[in-house]
Formats: sequence, structure tokens, C-alpha cells
Amino acid sequence: MKNFIIIIKCFFVAFLYVDFLYSSSLEKLSGISVIIGNDIILDSEIGNLDDKKSLCNPDIINDFLIQRFMLYYAKKDKSIQINDRELELRTQMFISEMKKKYVNREEFLTQLENKNFLKEITEKIINQQYIEKYYNKITKEVETSPEEVKYFLLKKQNKIPYYPKKICISYIIFYPKLSQTNKKKIIGFLNKIKKEIHSDTDFYIKAILYSEDEASALQGGFVKDIKINDLSKKFAHLVLSLKEGEMSEPFETDLGFHLIKMEKKRKNDIDFKHILIKPKYSKYELYKTKSFAEFFRKRIISHKINIDQIPNLLSQNKIVNVIVQNKIWIDENQLSKNMKKAFILLKKGKITYPYKEIINGKEAFVIFKLLDEIPSQPVSFEKNYSILKNFVIDIKKKDKVKNWAKEILKKTYYAKKMNC
Repeated sequence: MKNFIIIIKCFFVAFLYVDFLYSSSLEKLSGISVIIGNDIILDSEIGNLDDKKSLCNPDIINDFLIQRFMLYYAKKDKSIQINDRELELRTQMFISEMKKKYVNREEFLTQLENKNFLKEITEKIINQQYIEKYYNKITKEVETSPEEVKYFLLKKQNKIPYYPKKICISYIIFYPKLSQTNKKKIIGFLNKIKKEIHSDTDFYIKAILYSEDEASALQGGFVKDIKINDLSKKFAHLVLSLKEGEMSEPFETDLGFHLIKMEKKRKNDIDFKHILIKPKYSKYELYKTKSFAEFFRKRIISHKINIDQIPNLLSQNKIVNVIVQNKIWIDENQLSKNMKKAFILLKKGKITYPYKEIINGKEAFVIFKLLDEIPSQPVSFEKNYSILKNFVIDIKKKDKVKNWAKEILKKTYYAKKMNC
């Protein structure tokens, strides 16, 4: 009877809202699927869900709806406040990730200057913060005991976390050496930027648009409180030769090509503004590097040289720079996509063919030799209690939120208008 009354209430609310949609300006929206309190969820939002059908099942509390319930109640909760600094950092992280997807940097800047775009991004990040804070509020008292963890191990064998497979490898990274022609192009480009900088605002815009230093680009190139001892010798020598307010000539380090403006000098640290351009290799330079890597792979397989000898053998060559690493252990889930492809079906003692990677923002070719591996294995109670404890707590938190949603559903009017 109680469920029947809830269904009648939901139907009545849905009917009123459908009538409202067709008699008001909301008709201009793409369509409304769900209404929670005063919050409207559009068809376009529902359409992006992988488990859309679960919204039609009254016995399933869908994760999407749970989040919208939490958002609705979090905004009504006066104890929940959004931290401006955290919001700023999250927005910068999001834009930094977005920037990587744009080949055309001017197109990226145009998108960034769109006030509606930034407004939408900020609103989404704020909503996510509300949800996270409300989730933490609901679950802050969730704990577990060793007995519960043991019970979980006995009853939920299929859900026990596993350590990933570990592999032991030696590897060689072959970086192309940039031609003098390409070096001149990049230095010329930085000189052009330098001539166009007449104010702090100019530097700020140029850094956002062109700098490939992910840590500082969205700050307008500003780098604060850097310890002098943490800088490479070459970088430190060039930067410390600048006076406050002075801009450097373009210069090269292992990271790429730099344009620096000194802001503040102190005894042990400095503030500066930074534009970084990473090397862009030609197809011919990449082809030469891959061929070079293939040649050395054959030499290693035929036992004419070993990996330890390569740094000395290649120290004076004009084609590649190399980095060699012997016998390191890596978790399988830390491998890049390209490395996983190269690793498939590779047997112990065998060496991969050269494959391309982006390392520190630069193109390179890599070969590695599989030395040993440890299979994936379940986490044990005796050795890894803290991991299992946190795993069980996480499950209990999710269950508590689902139960909260079921209870809150009983006293929250919400209407669904979907084709189930």
C-alpha cells in the first residue's frame, strides 16, 4: 500500500511537470527526464549513461540518481562550503588535461576565452565538490573490525583485491637528436614570442597559448618558490645571471627550449616566469632513430654487445641520445598502452622490437628485455591487513550511501518521464 501511494505521488508530480513543460518557456529545453526537488535532469544527460535502463527499474538505486540526490541535499546543507582555492586548483587541472587534446593552440585559447564554456566547467567542478563533501559527510563514521575483514575474506572471495602482476625488465630509451635546422626554428619562434611581449599580461597569454610546461602554463608561466639547489646546473647558471624583471635569450636544456623572465631573487629560492617549447622531430629524424634502435636490438640478440655497454658506445654518436636502465621491477598496471602491446606474448629473456613512446613530452623509441615476472596474487590478511581494511571500508561506505538514497527516496518527490 505504501509503495502504491508513492507511485501515485510520483505520477501526479510527473503529470504536473509534463503539463508545465508544454505551457511554459521550459519547452525550449531538449527535454526533461527526471526532476528531483527543483533540480531538472535533461534527456541529454540521461542519454549519456551506460546503464540508462536501470533508471526504469524501481528496485535499483542508480548511481547517477544517487549522485543527483547527494547534490540536491548538499546544496541545501549550510555546513557544506566550497573552498575557492581547491576549486581553482581543480579547474586548472581540468583545463591542463583539456589543453593536451588540442593540436591547434589558438583554437584552445578561443575555447578558453568563451565565458559560457568556463562557466559550465566551473559549475560541473563545483557540483562534483558538493557530491564528494556530502559523500564524506554520510560516510565519515564508517569503520570496520578485523572480524569483519575476516568475514569478508570468507564470504566474498570473488571480490578480494589482487596485487597486479610484477615484471622485471631492462630497457633502453632512444631519443632523436634534434637537427640544427629544427633547433634554429624553435629558437627563432621563441625570439618572435619575446619580441611580442611588452607586459606581464603579454607573457601570461603567451605562456597559456604556447608553453608546454604543464605545471606552469595555466598560471601564465609563473613558477614560485623554486629552490636553487633543485635546478640543473645549466638552468640555474642561466637563470641566476638574470636581474629581476629581465628576460633571457632562448636557451636549451634536456627538457627543451626555454624563455625565462626573472621575477624575484632570494637567498635560496627564486620566482620566475617560464615558457617551454619541447623538441618536435621530423619524420626523417624519427626514422633514423627507430632504425638505430633496431640495429642495436639485433646486436644485443646476437650477443655482440650487452646493454651495459651501450651508454659508452653511443656517447659520441650524432643520431640519438640514450637512457639505459637495468633490472627494475614494475607493476603491470603501470605500463603504458604501447608498452602493454609490446609486452603481450613476450617470453622471459626476449627483447621487444622498438616501439614509440612519449616520455616527458618528447618522442622516443624504446626496447626492453623481460627478465622475470611475479604473477598477480590476492592480498593476504596477515601481510596486507591495512589494504584489506580500507577495501572493506570502501565497500561499506558505498552500501551506506545506497541505503541513505533508499531512505531519502521515501521523502523526496521525484518524477521520471522516460521511455522504459
